[in-house]
Amino acid sequence: MDEDRERRSGAHRPSRRAAIVNAAIRVFAQQGFADTSIQAVANEADVAPTAVYYHFSGKEELFEAALRNVLDTINDVVAGARADDEPGDPELLAHVISAVWTWLEDHPDAARLVNHHLPGATSKTRVLQDQYEALHITRAFDYIAQPGVLRTKRSAAARHASETLAARTFIALTLLIHPMRAHNGPLTKFSGRSLKSGLIDTSARILDVA
Repeated sequence: MDEDRERRSGAHRPSRRAAIVNAAIRVFAQQGFADTSIQAVANEADVAPTAVYYHFSGKEELFEAALRNVLDTINDVVAGARADDEPGDPELLAHVISAVWTWLEDHPDAARLVNHHLPGATSKTRVLQDQYEALHITRAFDYIAQPGVLRTKRSAAARHASETLAARTFIALTLLIHPMRAHNGPLTKFSGRSLKSGLIDTSARILDVA
């Protein structure tokens, strides 16, 4: 009866879906994909399980929605800090890193979800990760100092490979620091201010923009 009432009282509302996704982010971050149940997410969202199933076919689709929400928000934070048509320079690199740093610091569950529960959780999370990395690798290229004209295909391929590796390292480093600061991680003894400053300096060196 309670579940029927839940269905009739607005399980379909967009606001209900958003609340379920936000609850899923918290629960998946804390429990991991394998140990999370639909019931646990429903409890966190203060809805009946039928409300969750109204919007999502099951746990995999719910996890993908939670992950997409986090990645899309990070994308928006990055785009807000530097528009696509703005050239990459050390000052803007620092501004972008600071913006992402602040958002991740304010949303620890989102940071934990991306870092600890992304790889291989479902068949679609790899696609989401690849799309996210491709976008930010392209943006990171804007910060990489360009050498003189490359003379051979081999040297061009080597340069592209090194730039891609630098960009991937920069992206991973930016996301990895926050979980390493939590739960007695290896960076807990360092202040957030010093770590952010170190991240900006290290990223500039990785991308060779300093």
